[in-house]
Amino acid sequence: MSLAAWDNLTSTLKQLSSLLSARDDSAEEARLYYRRACLAATEERYDVALIFCAKAADLNPNDLPTRLLIAQIHDYGLHDLNGAVTAYRRVIALAAYENDNPYRAAAGEALDNLLRDREIVVKSGA
Repeated sequence: MSLAAWDNLTSTLKQLSSLLSARDDSAEEARLYYRRACLAATEERYDVALIFCAKAADLNPNDLPTRLLIAQIHDYGLHDLNGAVTAYRRVIALAAYENDNPYRAAAGEALDNLLRDREIVVKSGA
């Protein structure tokens, strides 16, 4: 193989490896934001938790734990019915409606409970 071919191969490998490490770095950064969001949520700092979730979701839009945490914050923390319903449905859609996916199952159960509770409140006239 000629020297020019080796140089091209080396250049290509360097470019590919830089892309892989950047992707690994962004995945690690997303996990860090998720952990910070969890901590903020346990401290009942829901606005801060949502900011960290948004940063994690920007880096990894299909991350189910982050998406489920967003739904739970809207549901249990903020008592935002519309936000919770939208977020739970997003988790279910991202999980491709797979019933054996634990995040899909948790989101589906929470959504059912949320809507059932809402229906009871509406029927009681409260």
